[in-house]
Amino acid sequence: MPAYARKPEPMALFRAVLLALMATALLLTGCSSKRQDSHFEVKGVEAKWSNGRMDVSSRQKLTLSNEARDALIHGVPLSLELEFLLRNTSSQTRVGNTTSHYEIRYLPLSTHYQLSISGKPGVKTYPRLRHVLADLSRTEVSLETGVLPAGDYELMARIRLDQRSMPPPMRLPVLLSSSWRHDSSWSSWPLQIQPEA
Repeated sequence: MPAYARKPEPMALFRAVLLALMATALLLTGCSSKRQDSHFEVKGVEAKWSNGRMDVSSRQKLTLSNEARDALIHGVPLSLELEFLLRNTSSQTRVGNTTSHYEIRYLPLSTHYQLSISGKPGVKTYPRLRHVLADLSRTEVSLETGVLPAGDYELMARIRLDQRSMPPPMRLPVLLSSSWRHDSSWSSWPLQIQPEA
């Protein structure tokens, strides 16, 4: 009696492919689990609130990976997002938030870099990438909050590389590669708002 090979069921085949993909993703992320030199970090935040508006000054440390620098040199603009979130400490109610967008481009003909900031006209030009990153290490933004009762608040901040702005063919490799993990974690800064005179 001839022996017949049994065909795998479609669901079992799907599970096998899914497990293989997950294992590959884990291997890719696990291969370089050591600390990367490329990362963003919010180092300090100062804020002043008056008449329904908060003026925020922040300091960031920005270090790009070799892969990000290489992509920039080869025509891929890099977009960064600096986010601020203000919430009431006692009720955890969000009372204001803002996101600032920054885009860095490389100009191969002049071998200069450009920085454009959302909401601001024009662009700034720099001879070196380190000058762009130095300029981005200090930022000032305004956050509209409206009237706030006096009390304790916390201002949360983070800066990240916007992967959604990457060209579509790069999005999956960027998502899986640890060399593209630049994002800072949320940091929290206590803030006390005094009643206005």
